[in-house]
This record gives sequence, structure tokens and C-alpha cells, in this order.
Amino acid sequence: MSSPDEQARSEEASEREASERESPERGTADELGALIERYLDSKSRGARDDGTPTGTYRASAASELRRWRRWMHARGYAMDDLADDGGRVMRRYAMHLARRTRGEDGIAASTARTYFAYVSGCLSYAVRDGALPLNPALTERAREELPDDSGGDRTDQQFWSRDQRRRLVRFADERAARAVDDAGFSAVAEVRDRALVRVLAYAAVRGAEVLRHPKDNRPGRQGLRWRNVDLDAGTMRVLGKDQRRESALLPREAAQGLERLRAVQRPPSEEWPVFPTDHAPSKYRAVRDALGDDAAAILDEADDVDAVLRRHDVTPPALTTEGARSVMRRLTAGANIDVPDEGVEYLQLHGARRGMLEDIYRRDRGDAQDLARHKSLSTTREAYQHIDAEERTKRIDAHLDEIA
Repeated sequence: MSSPDEQARSEEASEREASERESPERGTADELGALIERYLDSKSRGARDDGTPTGTYRASAASELRRWRRWMHARGYAMDDLADDGGRVMRRYAMHLARRTRGEDGIAASTARTYFAYVSGCLSYAVRDGALPLNPALTERAREELPDDSGGDRTDQQFWSRDQRRRLVRFADERAARAVDDAGFSAVAEVRDRALVRVLAYAAVRGAEVLRHPKDNRPGRQGLRWRNVDLDAGTMRVLGKDQRRESALLPREAAQGLERLRAVQRPPSEEWPVFPTDHAPSKYRAVRDALGDDAAAILDEADDVDAVLRRHDVTPPALTTEGARSVMRRLTAGANIDVPDEGVEYLQLHGARRGMLEDIYRRDRGDAQDLARHKSLSTTREAYQHIDAEERTKRIDAHLDEIA
């Protein structure tokens, strides 16, 4: 029997294959696509100067509804299936969302339920529009497979503790300092790793916002570039979770790591990735792609590929999220940090964000919201409601000390 992760990878492969081929005999893409666009247009509030519809809900829902369309198409589902046995189809979709909550880069259970609600809203519109007899997403059969979102349960999430954060930063700092003493400007990898640790630990960014996602070719998912970093202002522009460009805060402790990295890295252009890969085959591939037929001769004459990248203004690929996990495994082991989480032996990328936001939330709710870039304080409160519960318990205990 396949594991959940293997099933998820299989489904992702099916979706990729399906996106490369259409099956016009059933009209899946045309009917669903037209329905989705009608629904999104109905949710628009005005339009921009170029005629593009606006609206917060529309912007948030559009990406996931189109992803749902691709999921439907990958399995050969059409509008007829939603009408005939839609409960089964939507149950499968709920199971798919539940699988997406697993693993380090998984979505939150609340996010999975929000995505399901987007689709349910679209299907309710289809009922009103006469395209479906009823909304299959509203059936208990479909909804019971959604992940539980009762909240406050940290058992499947990693939070860097204050001690883990301090020990990791100290180890990365000392490792980079030794490398600079020994190799000077050649110690780019160690100084890069120190900067990455500091940005993750103190800026509370998501890994996909500053690293390259190997399965996402969109601008903003190809790694943070120096042109998007303002060290003087203490900010950096990233593509946020809701697919909008955002100004992320760059606290002093994080900015120090980037300042030292820039001094050692000496990026030849502002397009240079802040965290470039040190994977040699990827760098050679970048040279061949950029220089074409001339690449072989140029590489044969050069001492190393990094010199070719700089001399010919070829931008190297950024470090991938998977590459960063390998870095974190090495650093966690090197710092002798105990990670008690079952099945996890290293400090995960997103655990840094959770841990820092938890510490800030205990001190100031509004500052935690600002650092997290949440649109609403209620979102921050939902993520850290276990802290509210702890504090309420302490207040009740104090009352009981007075009246018991």
C-alpha cells in the first residue's frame, strides 16, 4: 500500500501530466473554466484601469479555483460528474486537500478548509446559474474527509524554541567566521548559510518566499534577489502566500547576516540571488542555457564555473527549498541541537517562523501580526490560540487563588 506522501506525489505527477494535455471530448476544461471565470467576475468589486476585475475575495479564490480545475481535469472529472455523483468527487477533493496538509511545506488545516469553501461557493453559484441541480460540496459525505481545524494542536507542527534558535545562530555565526578567516571571499557558502539562518530565525519569512521552489516557475518563487532587499529601510519584497507582492520586515539581527553576505558575495548585479545554489551541475546548466554553443569552449578555458558566471553576467539559480533543508540538516547536526519532534531530526524551515512569531505574540499581538504579514489579527490569534488558552488558564488560576 502506498504511503500518503507517495500518493500525494503520484497525484502531483498526474496533475502535471494532465496540464500538458487537454481532453476536449468531455469539455472539462471549457465548462469548468467558464464557470469559474463567471463566478470570479460575480465576486469582483469594480475594475482597475486596464479593465482587470478587483476584489479581495476574487484575488484570494482565483488561484485555488483554477488549481481545482486542473485537479478535476487530471482525473477526467467533468460537470456531468458533479451533477451525477458530485458527493464522491468532492469527497476525493477533500481527501486531496487533507493530504496537502502533511509534511513540512504542507498547508494549514484552516487553509485546506478555506480552499474547499472557495470551491463550494463556486458550486453554489453554479446551482443559482442553473448549471448544477445542487451543491455536492455541502454534503456530509464530501466534508467529512476535510482535515480537522479545531485549533490549538501543535503536535504536528515544529516551533523553534528560543534555545534552539540561539544555538543555531551562534553555530552558523562561528562557522562562517572561521571560514572567512581561512578562505576570505571564497567562504561564500558558509556566509550564505549564516545569512539564511538569520533571515529564517528573525524575519519570520516562509522558505518559499526567499528560496527557489523547483516546481513553481513564477516570478517571486525563484529566490530572493538583491534588488528586492533594502538594508537601509530594513525591508524586503517577497511574493506572499496570497500571491501578492509584500514588504516583509527585516529586523536588525537578520539584516546583519545579509550585510555580511553581500560584502563577501559581491553580487555583480542586483538580479543576483541572495541565496545562490552551490550545486555545481545547476550552475553549469545555467551557463550552457545562457551561452548556448559557446558554453563548452568557455567552460573548458575557465578555472571554475563561478568565474564564468560573473565574467559573462550569467545569473546562477537560487538555492532550492530542498537544498535549504539539506543545509538545515547539516547545521542542526553540527550544532548538536536536539529535535524531539517524532520523525524529524533537524530544524525545519517553517519552524523558524512559527517559533519567532510565538515569542513575539506572547509580548505583543499587534507586532506579531505585523511580522507575520497577516491581513487580520484574527488570523494571528487563530494560529497562536494555544497561547491565549494558556494565559486564560493562568488568569482563572489567579481568580481561584482569591476565591477558592
